[in-house]
Amino acid sequence: MRKQILATVVVGVLALGLAGNLAWAAGAVSVNVPFSFIVKDKEMPAGRYEIRAEGNDESRLAIRSNEGGGAVFALVLERLADIGAKEPKVVFDKTEDGKTYLSEVHMVGKDGFLVGIAGGKEKHVTLSGKE
Repeated sequence: MRKQILATVVVGVLALGLAGNLAWAAGAVSVNVPFSFIVKDKEMPAGRYEIRAEGNDESRLAIRSNEGGGAVFALVLERLADIGAKEPKVVFDKTEDGKTYLSEVHMVGKDGFLVGIAGGKEKHVTLSGKE
């Protein structure tokens, strides 16, 4: 009887852990950024990043490097219309002085997130991500 109870508890704990991981992954975009970029006045090196909406109202994005370290949080300036994308997209603004800023994040089936606007003349660089 004790073995059955222990087995049930172990299965329950594993199920809760899996559900938590799936919930974490559901609202996240994973993207490989081949250049350094700026988020909220912090320069981020090239690499693989996970970007996720946080808060009950999804009013900020957490940008985390897969190489470790803490997250950088960016406030959402405006929600953008769902563009019907089949895959997540991350948009950067590259300015004339060579700096690149995180600008927009679009997730499948969700409104987009505007997090930055580069001053002056810029061109958009769009990268595809994975959920």
